[in-house]
Amino acid sequence: MDLKTLPLTLRPMTAAQPDLESALHLSQAVGWAYRLEDWRIAQILGQGVLAEENGAVIGSALCWPYGDGFATCGSIIVSPAMQGRGLGRVLLTRLLELTGRRAVMLNSTTEGMRLYQSFGFEAQGTVHQHLAPASLNVAPDAADPQVRAARAEDMQAILQMDRRAFGADRQRMIAEFFQTGSVMVIAGDAGPQAYAICRPFGLGQVIGPVVAGGAADAKALIRYFLRSRAGQVRRIDIGGDSGLGAWLTELGLPEVDQVTTMMRGKRPAIPGPERLFALASQSFG
Repeated sequence: MDLKTLPLTLRPMTAAQPDLESALHLSQAVGWAYRLEDWRIAQILGQGVLAEENGAVIGSALCWPYGDGFATCGSIIVSPAMQGRGLGRVLLTRLLELTGRRAVMLNSTTEGMRLYQSFGFEAQGTVHQHLAPASLNVAPDAADPQVRAARAEDMQAILQMDRRAFGADRQRMIAEFFQTGSVMVIAGDAGPQAYAICRPFGLGQVIGPVVAGGAADAKALIRYFLRSRAGQVRRIDIGGDSGLGAWLTELGLPEVDQVTTMMRGKRPAIPGPERLFALASQSFG
């Protein structure tokens, strides 16, 4: 059946329980290990659209604006029964209406690349998902610098580091993760010099974002969470240029998936010197 002949409705996704539950069922139908709480956080931090057929949710898509110049997109899901009929194109069109004139970044599977290219997205790099089993045991490293829990007074330094590493303001996201996850920093003489967040997500815990001036600090923060979250599945998504892939594999976190980062428009400048060693998520960036 052609999509144009269906009683299709597009409407904003809300924080109401029925919308979150419908999105959860949709993600379960395509094999995504999302929890209801993961959808709640995604919705409150961004803007979403749901596609309905006769009142049943058959598609979703969300975007996360970071200021006036940049946004990310993700959670673009089409019900298995509706795939191949053009609904993904309809959802993406609506997302780009929401993002307006912002540059937009997303992470694409191989299957989705042709659609995104038709909208002007270009490949910019790769993201590699590494996964650790619950039984992973990471031995202490005496060379680790001091890692401590973030304090309320560290927030501004963390936001500044993140902005320099990401190129846009993610204050709302980081504030939310302060409430739902654990935030650790490496303290230097002038205050925090690196930070990382670990929070519940999917099957266990996700480590990210990880922002640091060098790989040694990034590894120290990641090792901390691998040890402190023993007994839980741990996930980390890294850019292809992070230099951490082989190290994570040696620790027992093999690469289990890879996607392509795509950009439409020009991303805001990333001044540094800090770098983003691990993403907050493939959707949030």
